[in-house]
Amino acid sequence: MKSAIWMAAGLLAAGTAGAAEPARLALELDAEGRREAAAIEFRRLALAEEDAETAARWFWLAAHEYAQGQRWEDSNRMLDRAEDRNPLGLAVPVAWSRAENAMGEQDWTAAGFHFESLRNKADADDVREFAARGAAAARLRDRDADGARQALATAPGDLAAARAAVDGYAARRDKKPWVGGVLGLVPGLGYVYSGEYANAARSLILNGLFLWGMAETADEDLWGAFAVLTFAEFTWYSGSIYGGIDSAHRHNQRRLDSAANELRGEKRLAPDLGQVPLVSLKFDF
Repeated sequence: MKSAIWMAAGLLAAGTAGAAEPARLALELDAEGRREAAAIEFRRLALAEEDAETAARWFWLAAHEYAQGQRWEDSNRMLDRAEDRNPLGLAVPVAWSRAENAMGEQDWTAAGFHFESLRNKADADDVREFAARGAAAARLRDRDADGARQALATAPGDLAAARAAVDGYAARRDKKPWVGGVLGLVPGLGYVYSGEYANAARSLILNGLFLWGMAETADEDLWGAFAVLTFAEFTWYSGSIYGGIDSAHRHNQRRLDSAANELRGEKRLAPDLGQVPLVSLKFDF
């Protein structure tokens, strides 16, 4: 389900139909997944445009294409250009883009700031809810559960599940990687500590097989085979220790990802490229 929620018009109705034609190549490149090329084409349109409002929209579209290609720095630079040409005309989409770019860069502090900026600039409750969820997710990823609760405190919408996600995350403790490593001295036990039972069984079976092979080759004086199996067992045994450490890190990341995803919810903002050269954001469900 899609719902249009924001649009920057700024063009005379008489010129709208023909104004989309210059963007045909950029849109075709976008459809082909050639994000950087599409961004360059939108940027070319912006640089050639004399009207400040229209140029700002082209720069914003270039920023979006760079962001789709995970070129966060280039995207932010295009957003700067958009704001230079039309400081107030694209307040909502620029704030959204900066927030999502910061999330992509894992700059949680900046992401929280920009989502709060989006909430302050938005004039619709569904966008304010979206922004509050984003700010809460950014703060939770920064291990700030209280900050996440504050971001949700005055937000509109039904946020009971989001608040429960924060409380559920805060109520449980992360696994300690050093404990996983120590338990890994017993093959497989470090994995069990973090709930990775398949890896635990694999570690136990393989270490057991190598130990059995070492005992058999030693009993039959096959010292060459014994040396090979001993080296392999040392590798797998070391892997059990390091695996216990890594599995604890993975468990903690999965727990955080699950809570942050629950916070953000299913709705996502996206530009409606069918409205180009207008800048239109919509919710995708």
